[in-house]
Amino acid sequence: MRAPGTEPAERIRRARRDDIPALLHAVGGPEAGRVRALRRLTKTLAADLYVLDRATALHGVVAVVYRRSLAHGGLTATIDALAAWGSEGDDARRRDEASLVACALGRARRRGCVAIDTALPDPEIRTALAAEGFLPAAAQLVLDLRPGEANTTRDPS
Repeated sequence: MRAPGTEPAERIRRARRDDIPALLHAVGGPEAGRVRALRRLTKTLAADLYVLDRATALHGVVAVVYRRSLAHGGLTATIDALAAWGSEGDDARRRDEASLVACALGRARRRGCVAIDTALPDPEIRTALAAEGFLPAAAQLVLDLRPGEANTTRDPS
C-alpha cells in the first residue's frame, strides 16, 4: 500500500464503484441502465473494466469482455468500449487510446485468450488498433433487443 500523496501521476487501473459517475458518458444504451451496467462490470469475472487515472481524474476507459469461442477454439476477448478524453489535445488523446489498447491486449494475453476482436466505430481508435496488428474481418450484425427504445446501438462500421 502506498503512503498518501505518493500515488503515480498517471496509471491504468481497475475501475471502482466510485468511478461510475465519471464513466456514465462512455456507456451506451438508455440512461436508466448505465449505472447498473457499470456496477455489474466492476464486479464480474467475465469482463475487465479499466480506467486511465491521471492526477486523480479519469481520462479514459477500456472494457474487455471474455467468452468461449468454438470458431476460435478457446477463450476470446472483445474490446467492448474504449474512449479517451481530456483537454490535453489530440496527440495526448491518441497516446491515451494507444495505452488503453495496450492494456486490453495485455489483459487478454494474461487471461490466456486465443483471439481478440472489436467493432469500435471511431476511425482514430481503429487506427490505433491497426497499429497493434488488428485486421478487418467479417461485418458484425447487431439487433437492439430493448423493447420500446429507438435503436441506440452504436454503428460498428
